[in-house]
Amino acid sequence: MRSKKIFDMAVRATLLASVCFGAVLAVTAQREMAISAIQGNSNMSPVAGERVSTQGIVTGLHRTGFFIQTPDEKADNDPLTSEGIFVFTRTEPPKEAAIGNLVSITGMVEEYRPRNETNTLPLTEVSMQAGRDSVKVISRGNALPKPVELSIKDLESNKIDQLERYEGMRVYVAAMTVVAATGGRVDIATSRSTTNGVFFGVLKGTPRPFREPGLDIFDIAFLNNAGKEQLQKDFPNLPIFDGNPQKIRVESLGQTGSTVIEAAANTEIADLTGVLHYAFRNFTLLVDADSKHKQSSTIKPVPMPEPKAGQISVASINLENFFDDHDDPKIKEPIASKEAFAGRLKKISLAFRDVLTMPDIIGVAEAENLAALKRLADEVNRDAVSSGKPDPKYEAFLEDGNDGRGIDNGFLVKTTKLKVIEVKQFGKDEKYKHPKTGENVHLNDRPPLMIRVVTKNTGGDFGLTLFSNHLKSFLGYNDPNQQDNVRMKKRLQAEYLAKIVQERQKGDPKERIIVLGDFNAYQFNDGILDLMGIVTGKPAAKDAVFNFSPDIVDPDLINLVDVIDQSQRYSYTFDGNAQVIDHLLISVTLRDHISGFGYARVNADYPDSYRNNTDRPERFSDHDAAVAYFSMTPIR
Repeated sequence: MRSKKIFDMAVRATLLASVCFGAVLAVTAQREMAISAIQGNSNMSPVAGERVSTQGIVTGLHRTGFFIQTPDEKADNDPLTSEGIFVFTRTEPPKEAAIGNLVSITGMVEEYRPRNETNTLPLTEVSMQAGRDSVKVISRGNALPKPVELSIKDLESNKIDQLERYEGMRVYVAAMTVVAATGGRVDIATSRSTTNGVFFGVLKGTPRPFREPGLDIFDIAFLNNAGKEQLQKDFPNLPIFDGNPQKIRVESLGQTGSTVIEAAANTEIADLTGVLHYAFRNFTLLVDADSKHKQSSTIKPVPMPEPKAGQISVASINLENFFDDHDDPKIKEPIASKEAFAGRLKKISLAFRDVLTMPDIIGVAEAENLAALKRLADEVNRDAVSSGKPDPKYEAFLEDGNDGRGIDNGFLVKTTKLKVIEVKQFGKDEKYKHPKTGENVHLNDRPPLMIRVVTKNTGGDFGLTLFSNHLKSFLGYNDPNQQDNVRMKKRLQAEYLAKIVQERQKGDPKERIIVLGDFNAYQFNDGILDLMGIVTGKPAAKDAVFNFSPDIVDPDLINLVDVIDQSQRYSYTFDGNAQVIDHLLISVTLRDHISGFGYARVNADYPDSYRNNTDRPERFSDHDAAVAYFSMTPIR
């Protein structure tokens, strides 16, 4: 969906910052009400804070409660009021709350939102208190209410609360396209992933959602009118990202007794039924335990092209927690078991050889140390020979930085083709004053690492200067207790890198420079910071971004993601949105040499559970690799 200005993104008038969603009034009387009357026709229940009793058929069980819905023949037929609601019991539901039972319940109406998330829609629920409230069975074995079929029309208003009218109700999706694969939790010590059953989808025919320029709508939707007016006055050209409310979060394990759905991106799922919940800023489908859905076959990685004669290929990849099986006493790092690390080496080697097709230079992030990276180089070399391919003779280069866990930037260089003439780390001792504590702290946890190479087979007349980077993550970016420091650090890191690049461009205007890595930033202004604009020399204007930086780089760098098809502009998925945080930038001196660019689709689109199979390359990381091709002779 396209970005919109602040005042085009209004949600219902009940969503004001002054409302305290969690507040309840302690009263002893209880009102008997229909579920639709409790839900009301807006985001907030008209009886929030009151004790009520109501009736409904149990439609779904959750680990902390259950869902009830009005029988079809008693529905009020108001399209703005939901007929379902979540009953919060804190623990597993009582035996009386069996699927199909018509029950009577009592409890307090509350508008729930997590304590650590103030900018989110509330979830209307009836909260039961042990020893005071009860569940009484009226009848058993009732047919469940007919699910509402979700259609594209239900999602066309593009408002973050557009599915509120179905909250807590049974819904049906005739056909869904997965846009973010099933996730999981990784144990670094064993390199094993445990699925969480959560993926994102859109109704079939809906374009894939991408992160777009601007401040997230959730960061302004709950401001009062004065706050919005002030924001528009101070930042009249601030872009706003609508959050892509057309996407649906799916919890395949959300209902008790459910079976996990492992799905890759672009998979189609038909006949999906469940209860519509709300969690993590997304309307969430909790799939029925007896789901009879159908799932299409999964995608497979497509190998990147091998470089042609006269070309050099350059890749950039975040290896994600590449920790070895040795304890380094200098740092506090996770330690992988010998079996786990051997499995990771095997899996990454397979991906480098068969999907990335052994690039001539690979910039890496999140490698523990030089020894671990050398072991990876040795594994790839050995596996290449054993599979009948030429020995690339990769050599590893890495300098330790300041990261508390010890993850660093490095390079693998194919020495059969290239000669390394210099390796240099920048900014390890650079410090800045922490805005809260006032102490001087390291600016670069993972300092930029430069490597200079020349080709061997052309007499060393074609050289490249590359910078491998891994900038501060988004962790704490919107946390009131951390955001001042996080935002300052990200901006200062970007400015520091921009100054390094500019100094080299001024020192040698003919130098061919590549700046690559995990920048933890989009290719555009996110409203808070325009990090990539700083590094490339095209920063956002003062009235369009909270944290402004001056233009440092001239001539500007070229971000290769801007020259590929829009459908391929992603290296990572988060919250259901495809997004680029891994970039490959080039100086204008390489503009006439670039002959190809893209992302090796081997990680971001695949279920996290694929990590557990070391015989296949998919999901050795959560990032896709950026791969570029350069002709040693100008092609324009």
